[in-house]
Amino acid sequence: MKLLLLLALAASPLAAHAQGCSLCRDTTAGSSPRAQQGLRRAIPVLGVPAAGIFISALVIARRIKPGD
Repeated sequence: MKLLLLLALAASPLAAHAQGCSLCRDTTAGSSPRAQQGLRRAIPVLGVPAAGIFISALVIARRIKPGD
């Protein structure tokens, strides 16, 4: 059961990849190639702290048991 959940969570970003903010896409399309390259590099870099905060919150929530 845990393996199935893990696989479902791992596959979910693939479906979300096709979605995008039209404003962001249009702004990026109108930018210079150098700005586009910078944005492509910045998105994963900004994702690392966000993922760290999310994982930390999950760990803390798991340690706190209801009724304690």
